[in-house]
Amino acid sequence: MNYFNKYRVVFWIMILMIVINISAFTSFYFYCHANRTTSTDTLVCSGTCKFLDEQLKLSPDQSAKVAVINKNFREQTEPVVAGIKSIRMSLLEELALEKPDAAKLNLFADKIGELQKTLQKAAILQYQQLKQICTPEQCLKLSAIYLEVYGCRKLGQGMGKGMNQQCPSAPGNEDCEKNQ
Repeated sequence: MNYFNKYRVVFWIMILMIVINISAFTSFYFYCHANRTTSTDTLVCSGTCKFLDEQLKLSPDQSAKVAVINKNFREQTEPVVAGIKSIRMSLLEELALEKPDAAKLNLFADKIGELQKTLQKAAILQYQQLKQICTPEQCLKLSAIYLEVYGCRKLGQGMGKGMNQQCPSAPGNEDCEKNQ
């Protein structure tokens, strides 16, 4: 007897299952591929961007510009932050030795300092770019946000008389009026 004649029903059920599996896999592939392209094509305002949007009450045009600035900042600083973490791990491994090499420790400290310098320059550039798109009122709020981020409180707030007066105002506030 012919194999296909004997098990005709089972054969067609298997063919149907194969077709269903192939269509499910192709649907899954196109669904994942479509989500990946749309998320990279459009800038989503999240995290810091949403915080700034809420605090500064940004217009939609300003929000789009902030999203671009933050995306560029992240792209620029992620490798630097990863480098700092890597060097810190090496530093900690050296410190864990019974007799750490002082020359290596100094080298690690110097490398971390250089990367911190690069990170700070990127933060300065980000601040300047954000300030350019802000109105004068938004610029003052932005300065207050950066004061808080850098650990400085407004004068009169905080730990009593004379404390935290090393940061009396954000640098560059006088330029806010020139922006718009």
